[in-house]
This record gives sequence, C-alpha cells and structure tokens, in this order.
Amino acid sequence: MKSKGIKDPNAGIPAGELKNKGVGYRTVANIILGGSREQMRLLAYGDQQVNFERGADNSGITRQKTIEDWAVDVYNFMARKYGEDNIAAFVVHLDEKNPHVHCTILPIVDNKISWKKVFAGDDINEYRRRTTQLHNEIAEINNKWGLERGEDIRVTGARH
Repeated sequence: MKSKGIKDPNAGIPAGELKNKGVGYRTVANIILGGSREQMRLLAYGDQQVNFERGADNSGITRQKTIEDWAVDVYNFMARKYGEDNIAAFVVHLDEKNPHVHCTILPIVDNKISWKKVFAGDDINEYRRRTTQLHNEIAEINNKWGLERGEDIRVTGARH
C-alpha cells in the first residue's frame, strides 16, 4: 500500500488491539479458490500416484500443465473483477491434500482502502448478494475444468 501512496487505516493502532479486541479496518480479502479434491488432484497430477501422507517422498511427481492453465484462468478472472494492481498475492498450493489457490485482494477504490465499496456494500443483504455472485462467476470459470459449484450453505447448513 505504501508504494501506491495509500495510507493504512490501521496505522497507529497497536497490534495487540487489532488482534485481540477486533478494532480496526479490513484491509485485505484472502480468498481461497479450488474445487473438489478429486478433480483438483486430477488437474494437478493427472493419473500419477501421489502419496499424500505427511513427509512422503513425491520427488518423482510432475506438476501438470492443466493446474497452471486453471490457475491462469482464475487469476485473469480475479484481475478483471478486482483489478490486477489490487492483487497483492496469488499462490497455488500443491503442498496440501487439496490443491487450491490463495488470492489476496486489496480493496482499493479511488486510492483508498474501501472494504465496504469493494466487498460489503450497504448492508448484509448486499454483501450476501455480492458473495453469491462471486461464487457463481467462479463456478463459470471452474466449469471449464470439470469443477462443479457447491450447494448454498444456507440450504445445506454445511460448515467450512
């Protein structure tokens, strides 16, 4: 943010207060992107036999181009949606049981941090609508890769 000349709205608030008392402003969104374990593994490793036990030697495994192509599609979508300059990090994780991406977005509008304008909207209904829309848009990208949209947790009651 400093390099862009954007003031951190949490500057001056002691770190302990930010963490323990929940004061401060949301300045980043960490979004995890992926899909079903089986399909994500297929994209990442193809038909190779991977040992997912902790500490296993998988040195003979080759990352497949399909996971890279999927990640590029997802990256391009996030860049179009939030602006490439607002992507602070985009990391593909193949070191866990389910391959996935961590995408960190800075909610910057008019050279200021604005969580409300980018993510929340005016109320909980707007936030829910935007979040559902994001899930639907990502599902369109993922459909190309054989990844299906999950059910709405308000319907299923699932906990993630």
